Amino acid sequence: MDASTKRVLAERGRWLLYVLMALTVLLFGLDRAAAYLHVPGPGSREVVLYATDWCPYCRAIRVHLRINEVPFREHDVEKSIAGMMGFWALRGRGVPITVAGPEVIYGFRLDQLDSALERLGYSVSPLPQDEG
Repeated sequence: MDASTKRVLAERGRWLLYVLMALTVLLFGLDRAAAYLHVPGPGSREVVLYATDWCPYCRAIRVHLRINEVPFREHDVEKSIAGMMGFWALRGRGVPITVAGPEVIYGFRLDQLDSALERLGYSVSPLPQDEG
């Protein structure tokens, strides 16, 4: 291998290293931005639902929050960048994920959600059961 070929390979390797470093910084920046925007702080009072439109458990939590007149924001984890970032920042593995103040509730756990909502000052009644 002659000197010019070695120089070209070294230059390409250097550019590849720069690209990899830039991607690392970008991913770290996205992760930190997502965490800042979506991970609740200790004084948070907001209720946020990370969900999909097809999930029956997400629908049940939506209904539960509306029946109890709890104001909430919803992010679709499949259709919105904010939902995807929040799902990533909260280390989601499935839906629903409900953030009630500083607490994060993974899955369909109405007892945990109701307790968290009561700590935020909401009075909640149980979800009506289907009678068959």
